[in-house]
Amino acid sequence: MTMKSDDIGKEHANDYIIYDRRSIDDADNQRNSLAYQEQTNVKFAKENNLPIAKLTVPGYCKDGIINESHSGYAEDDDFILNADGTVQYKVDRPKFLWLVRLLKEKKIKGVVFLVWDRASRNKPDDVLIKRLMKLGSDIRFSHADYDQGTSSGHLHMDIDGMFAAHYSRVVSEKIRQAYEKLRAEGRCLYNSPIGYLDEGSDNKPLDPERAPAVKRIFELYSTGEWSFRELAKWARKQGLTKKPMRRKRTKQEILDNLDLASLDKRTRPVDEKTIEYILHSRFYIGEVKLAKLAENETLRGADAYIYGPSTAHEPLIDRTLFRKVQAMLKSRQKTVHHIDKDFYTYRTMLRCTCGRSFSPYVKKGIIYYRSRCKAGCGNPDANLNESEIITAISDIMKTIAFTKEEIEEIEAESHHALDTISARRSKTLDDLHAQQRRIIADIEYLTKNRITLLRSGATPESIVADAKDLEGQLDAVHARIAAEGESAPEMLRFILRFSELVENASLYYELATEDEKRLLTATVFSELVFADRELVKYSPKDGFEALLKRPVNTGAPFRIRT
Repeated sequence: MTMKSDDIGKEHANDYIIYDRRSIDDADNQRNSLAYQEQTNVKFAKENNLPIAKLTVPGYCKDGIINESHSGYAEDDDFILNADGTVQYKVDRPKFLWLVRLLKEKKIKGVVFLVWDRASRNKPDDVLIKRLMKLGSDIRFSHADYDQGTSSGHLHMDIDGMFAAHYSRVVSEKIRQAYEKLRAEGRCLYNSPIGYLDEGSDNKPLDPERAPAVKRIFELYSTGEWSFRELAKWARKQGLTKKPMRRKRTKQEILDNLDLASLDKRTRPVDEKTIEYILHSRFYIGEVKLAKLAENETLRGADAYIYGPSTAHEPLIDRTLFRKVQAMLKSRQKTVHHIDKDFYTYRTMLRCTCGRSFSPYVKKGIIYYRSRCKAGCGNPDANLNESEIITAISDIMKTIAFTKEEIEEIEAESHHALDTISARRSKTLDDLHAQQRRIIADIEYLTKNRITLLRSGATPESIVADAKDLEGQLDAVHARIAAEGESAPEMLRFILRFSELVENASLYYELATEDEKRLLTATVFSELVFADRELVKYSPKDGFEALLKRPVNTGAPFRIRT
């Protein structure tokens, strides 16, 4: 009959239940498979005339047979001491607990297990089974015969229980050692993030469909113009989805032993949390988690782990971009890019003297920008016509290029000044290359002598921290070498060519598309402040500040700095 657990009465008081357990830490042992146990236990019950209860309880029992998938050694170490002297602890096997309740309440006569370790692999469960035996429950084993009336029979049970617990500890220890070995080899023992495929612990190739979009997410966020929400919207429009995954089984499906592999894998759209996880993951720079740091409540996310170089995958992005993104994440910059709003060239780029932003609006087909100024703002006209903005920026663009007089002075002084610069450059490069060799040697020493360092008292955390510090130093040296890479005459020619290109910058700007205008403006300026329809203040970005703030037509001599 089919019934709920609480509806069971005494009608099965003379019947037996068959209990089979498949251990998740011993899944490959055919002897312990559910099918083998059921077949053997049913045969044993028939041979010994043990009536099997015609009992079916959804999620627990079918035709008097319980099948449970659970690691027998898993247990909750916590317990509660009650005021009446009793000790309370948690049994993590729901079907086994249900079986114990039936036996304790005398609703069934007994149970058939294959061997002792199918009933228990830990001391608390041993105690439960032995107490049930003392209370009169008839507990049988298909592959073992314990004479419960003699001391030798109890010794036999104790020995089997001891070996069952020992076997479980050995399995657990072997698994732990195998994981430690794989970590030491730089293997990835967990599922890779979006942008990679999972084809083994030593093979995490790039996902050709998702990797380009993930890389672009890092690049977009590094501009400071995107938030998690806007990047998620952008990613969904690009068709980026999470990796195919099976849903979690419901509690009822777990009780019914539903095989997880029978569930279809499905993809879901990315969301804000997905973007946040992607941007924080060190997996994309070629590193994997090696172990957890010692428990520390102040550490969260990636900071709570030790990371090391991976042999399983190649980096998707470089460390420079990753560090820039991490700096952005720490500064918590707000988005100025709204993917689901109409495009306006100067949205979020313009401010009033009171600090308020100008917002775009259209009136009679003309684009305007208006600021809702703070109380007491001295701006008499908080409206701007877009053509006024273009004119103001174009006038500034005209001053970027060198004047004819400046170019003549540069060329006249170039020979002596460039000789001095070249000599200084050569000495600087020699120093940088020596520094580069020293840092590389230090990194190689840390890599080859990790075990020696650990034995000498260094901690894994300090070694990883030193390695990261050296990598940062090496990146900085590489950047300086690249900056010194051009010879002085080449730099001079570049400066003069650049001046020729930007000489007509204002004309290029006026004829540019709206996207190009926004890009040019964002490249040159970090702030534009308007009052009474005029540009009253601007802040150039690095690289343009010296050009826009140099003395022009003031009579001050131009000198090449040496």
